[in-house]
Amino acid sequence: MKQQCPAKVNLFLEVTGRRKDGYHTLASLFTRINLYDVLEMEVVSGNKPTLEIIDELDTMPLSAGPDNLILRAAKAFYREFRVGVGVKIVLYKRIPMGAGLGGGSSDAAGTLLGLARLLNINLTAAKKKKLHDIGVKLGADVPFFLKEENFCRATGIGDRLKPVKIQKSLPFMVLAWPGFPSPTGPVYTALPPRRRADVLKNLAQLDKLVRSLKRGRPVEEWGGLLFNRLEQADLPVLKEVSQARRILEAAGAKGVRMSGSGSSVFGFINSHAEGERIVKRLRAYPWKVYLTSCHG
Repeated sequence: MKQQCPAKVNLFLEVTGRRKDGYHTLASLFTRINLYDVLEMEVVSGNKPTLEIIDELDTMPLSAGPDNLILRAAKAFYREFRVGVGVKIVLYKRIPMGAGLGGGSSDAAGTLLGLARLLNINLTAAKKKKLHDIGVKLGADVPFFLKEENFCRATGIGDRLKPVKIQKSLPFMVLAWPGFPSPTGPVYTALPPRRRADVLKNLAQLDKLVRSLKRGRPVEEWGGLLFNRLEQADLPVLKEVSQARRILEAAGAKGVRMSGSGSSVFGFINSHAEGERIVKRLRAYPWKVYLTSCHG
């Protein structure tokens, strides 16, 4: 059985506060995009899950040991649903790591959903709640990837989700990963102080962005409303990300932003042909460049 695990980008990300446990609270707009890791699963002899990784990016080592989110998700699923068979999981890794695209979280969610499918477990509302509870413990982005909806407003640490219905497909997207990771924790730590008035102003901007997207307005009207507070973190790696943003803007993309804590950047274009031209131009850089789109 195969399970697709999509990447995501943050069309909007404001940091609204910090909890006592150190986690930052957010106001964000998540959307899935058409870039996927793939999980293959099969029942085998034994009584535990195993993991093999086929890294199609071949960019940095990824552990297949017990610290891997896929195995952590699988073991939590086994405990919760009292699974007594062996399952072999093979990950085909295609989403860059440390890119702000949620690849690890998506793989964890895909593991939970895939095991339920493979083992014919009917996901009632109560069992979906159990998966959500497992997901929150694995990572703040995991609950989003457990959702069926493609667009969600997120609050809390990213785990409180409100689906957003967007009827008209968004334009094509060019996504560029500069080839190096951006560490999530240090990015949050390096954020400069925020004025409460600025945060409130940006939350009103998020409301306006969502209204524009719901109405199917052109990117020229809402591209300037996209926002990511984490771009302001004072880290050397983000200076390189900022340069990648400027290059993407100069190539003609609109609404260019960093996704999550980086290091990937994205922007929208008016047509597939324009996207192909921009992708060809950006291949002069040592980057991974994708022509993709948000899920419809």
